[in-house]
Amino acid sequence: MDILLIRHGESYHSSLENYNPEKCCPDPLLTDNGRRQAEQLAKKLVGKGIDAIYCSDLLRAVETANIINSYVKCSVFIDSALREINMGDIHLSSWDSFQDYYTEWKLHKDDMRYPGGECGQDVWERCSVSLNNIIRSNASRVAIITHGGTIRVIICGILGIPQTKRFYLGAPLECCSLSVIRYSETENKYFLHSFNDNSILF
Repeated sequence: MDILLIRHGESYHSSLENYNPEKCCPDPLLTDNGRRQAEQLAKKLVGKGIDAIYCSDLLRAVETANIINSYVKCSVFIDSALREINMGDIHLSSWDSFQDYYTEWKLHKDDMRYPGGECGQDVWERCSVSLNNIIRSNASRVAIITHGGTIRVIICGILGIPQTKRFYLGAPLECCSLSVIRYSETENKYFLHSFNDNSILF
């Protein structure tokens, strides 16, 4: 099975104005440029045999998925487990309020949990459940529309790389970039085929 990991298109900056208390995080929409990025990618994916699209329930991912699906025409499944990492109290404040935490966090020596939020391993545990369900679908090729942090967590998880190293993968991941992983059922292993490729947008 081929799994296309796609970061959502460019979105408006996260802020308290678009904070969604039900999702415990900001939930901005795509910008006009983000919608153009999604459409450019969608046109390139036509005829590529995508059987299904799975996406985070955050609006920027759902909007990207719907634009892509308007071209590729397949089933879309919304999965909250594919959300971006929950930064907890930092969403409601700023790094300035967590100077001691930030000083240690930026060293990336430990997979530190955001205050009131998640750590990388937390995200991997929820995403791995979704991946297992996707594999059991017996599709040949699927797309997952999600977030930069989530994609880095997934790649570290499937390759057995410590989550502390995720910060060194694509800084940042490009909007509507494509990372392709392949799952071999016979070997019960994942293989990384491409990472953070946005050449499809040019």
